[in-house]
Amino acid sequence: MSSKRLGFFTRLLDRGSAQERYRLALEQIVQAERVGFDSAWVAQHHFHEDEGGLPAPLVFLTHAAAHTRRIRLGTGVITLPMESPVRVAEDAAVLDLLSGGRLEVGLAAGGTPSAFSAFGLDAGQRNAAFSAHLHTLLQAWRGEPLGDEDNRLYPAAPQLARRVWQATFSVAGGERAGRAGDG
Repeated sequence: MSSKRLGFFTRLLDRGSAQERYRLALEQIVQAERVGFDSAWVAQHHFHEDEGGLPAPLVFLTHAAAHTRRIRLGTGVITLPMESPVRVAEDAAVLDLLSGGRLEVGLAAGGTPSAFSAFGLDAGQRNAAFSAHLHTLLQAWRGEPLGDEDNRLYPAAPQLARRVWQATFSVAGGERAGRAGDG
C-alpha cells in the first residue's frame, strides 16, 4: 500500500511586481517543505500576467532548489511547443542534478493561443509541435544522438524520461499520455 502524498500548485497570480510574485512563491515552497508537503508545482505562462506570472519555470525552480532540501519541484507545465526541446532537456538535467534529483517535469501542448505567434507558431500547430518536441526531449534524456552521432546530452539525464507528466484537456491527449505511461 502506498502512502498518500500532498503537493501544491501555483500560477503566481499574487498582485504585485514580478519580483514580489517570485518572492512570495519561493516563500510558499519553503514553508510547504517545512510543514511536510511532498511537492510544489509552478505554471509557465508567457506575456499574460493575469493568467500567470512565470515564463521561465526551470530558472525559478533552480532558485527554489537552492532554498529547499526535500520537497519535489515540478513544472505544471512547460508549454513544450514554445520551447527548444534540447534547451529544455539541458536545463532540466542541470536542475535535477543541482536539486539532488527532485525535479518532476510537467509538459503540455496548450497555452494561451495568442502567445504562439511570438514563437513562430500558429496555435493550430501546437499538437504536432508538442509530439515532435516531446520525441526530441525524450531522445535527449535517453542519451540518443541529437542530429549528429557525437551530439549527446550532457549531463546525462535518463531518469527524467521517467518523471514526465503530460497535462491535457482532451481525450486524445489523455490517451497519448496513457500510452506513454506519463503521469
